[in-house]
Amino acid sequence: MKKYNLDDMLGGWFIGHFEPTLLKTDDFEVAVKIYKKGDYEENHYHKIATEYTLIMDGEVIMSGEKYSSGDIIVIKPNESTDFRALTDVKTVVVKTPSVANDKYLK
Repeated sequence: MKKYNLDDMLGGWFIGHFEPTLLKTDDFEVAVKIYKKGDYEENHYHKIATEYTLIMDGEVIMSGEKYSSGDIIVIKPNESTDFRALTDVKTVVVKTPSVANDKYLK
């Protein structure tokens, strides 16, 4: 058994086709993302990947809609969204496939 720490990963991403990673794969990416109240990510989209975001804890607004703990948001290719943390927030994000440079600002 080996032990790793999320703080050693880049932006919470720990599985996918990037470095550092625990499992290098083109099939998918996995991250645990932690945000502070007021954090904001600009409106963006992916041309290839589908993104699945689970709100583990907290409340956010994405594309003008409020989501809270337990909600799962599916963002298909070419659908855009922004992200604002209304509270401290913890998410789990899965993207498939794992494609470098597939994030485009809207």
